Amino acid sequence: MAETPLSIVTIPGGNDMRKMIARLALLLVLSAAILSPRPDASGTMVFPAAGKKNLFNAVIQSGANGEKVYTIKDLSYRKTSDPLVTDIVLSFNTPSSRLARDDTRHYRIARSDYDFVTGKGSLGKGCAQFYKKEHGVSIQTVRGAWLGTCGDLGSFTIEFRCMPYELRDGSVLFSRVGYFSGTKRGIEITIMNGRIVAGLYGIFDRPARKKYDVVLKRGRLLTKMKWHHFSLSFDRISGKLAKLIDGEEDEVIYVTESGEAFNGVYAPSFGYREADGTLRCLDSPGASMGKNYAGLLDEFRISYRHFEDLEKITELAYRNYHAAGRIGRIPYNVEGVVTSPVYSLPGTGTMAQEFRWKEILEPDTFIWMEFRISDSRFKENDTAPDWYRIANNQKKIFLMKNSDGSYLRGKYCQWRAHLVASPDGKLAPRLSGIEMDYRLDLPPAPPQFLEATAAGSRSIVLTWKKNVDHDILGYRIYYGTYPGRYDGVLSTINGVRITNATASGTSISVTITNDIIDENRPHDRKEKLSFPFLQSTVLYYFAVAAYDSYKPDTDYNHESDLSAPVTVRPFEGTEIR
Repeated sequence: MAETPLSIVTIPGGNDMRKMIARLALLLVLSAAILSPRPDASGTMVFPAAGKKNLFNAVIQSGANGEKVYTIKDLSYRKTSDPLVTDIVLSFNTPSSRLARDDTRHYRIARSDYDFVTGKGSLGKGCAQFYKKEHGVSIQTVRGAWLGTCGDLGSFTIEFRCMPYELRDGSVLFSRVGYFSGTKRGIEITIMNGRIVAGLYGIFDRPARKKYDVVLKRGRLLTKMKWHHFSLSFDRISGKLAKLIDGEEDEVIYVTESGEAFNGVYAPSFGYREADGTLRCLDSPGASMGKNYAGLLDEFRISYRHFEDLEKITELAYRNYHAAGRIGRIPYNVEGVVTSPVYSLPGTGTMAQEFRWKEILEPDTFIWMEFRISDSRFKENDTAPDWYRIANNQKKIFLMKNSDGSYLRGKYCQWRAHLVASPDGKLAPRLSGIEMDYRLDLPPAPPQFLEATAAGSRSIVLTWKKNVDHDILGYRIYYGTYPGRYDGVLSTINGVRITNATASGTSISVTITNDIIDENRPHDRKEKLSFPFLQSTVLYYFAVAAYDSYKPDTDYNHESDLSAPVTVRPFEGTEIR
């Protein structure tokens, strides 16, 4: 009778012997707990320096104590333009005789005539000086690039820096206009009455109407012999069109049906719309800069966003700059980004308790951080899971909820730091010492004192001590006909989870029948278990595990180790008590 110690037997000596064995079992359990304590649930992750592929316009330097420090690599447009969202860059860091293509290599320069000036540029090595009648830069447009497209222009920003010597009316800072459709069509940025005027001619479509012109001509006067940063930005989601000087909005309108944000946004395009609504290219005129202008130009750039990215980018911009009125005030070129690898935490449901970093902020610079976490494995550049902005020394991130209402907890995490320079492009922040305190969501302790207290021909009664872990949700009963192999898992009795609610005092008692086994068979969605029925004289092995309330019935749930197993052999007849 090798199975006797795990079977239902009559123990000589009655209750005294049973109590003695129970005390011995308790001592063994306590001894095992002392020798094998549960792992420490808390920890700190000190993030190592990111690799070069994780740096965009950022560089790692050594601090005074040898600590690795992140800062912005290059403050000029030439090195900071993301090719996926940048159409054209002219950093004017080379003489006109060598300017054959723009810095992105998207466009050919048809004609270039200016004086190259070093030491006076707003950023980078130099800038372009215009003052002669023949001075100017002509750019060949290309089909498929932003300046040459006839489709929806999406969200875009046109920006440059200028230092006017004179405030000549009609000075062309930038122009991309054509007349082949019979009317003036395109974008032109000029100086009129001492101000920068942005004209968008025939760009916006009113539904079922002809295109119309939008001209932004209000705002502050330019100051001669002073650098100014100019930007014209359009948000395709909200319809906001803004003209900014030196980071402050000069004039804003909403190019929408109602004149309010988001309400019937008009689509911008260089194309001509046919009667059936399709857009057609009638002309792709070249672009020009510096005609009839006297002064310096530097760091010209056009940035855009793919339509599928608009919603995400716009939402990020709103969170970054706090309100619609501040979108675009910080020029795109002055940001360095550090995106960490995806780190693996010790277990699912891990809770980020505090995220912190060290920073040195020069005047008018700042750092903002994003964080994401998930139980599902993801790659560095995946669009999911969502990113969430966090503050320095932010505590209890795990109490924040994501879009589906679940808490921000998981096994895999990633951070992304944005380093923003001063508006004049001269100072950069420094970031180091990125750390995260976390706490594991440990599985419950294994159920104790499992025993088979009764058996019939096709029924078994199991009893065990109630688990008192704070987040216990229920129990699963594993059973099979071979030692160490379980062919069925039972988690419900009459359609209800096996929980502490079924306990009588400190013990839980469950009656297992073939009907209960049949009820649990559909829970095995992968159909890997056989769920053998109870039969007389067959020896069965049973063990019980406890599980918590974290994402129950998923692979991310936390389940305890199995209890010590018991064996029982159902048989006919009635036991004498």
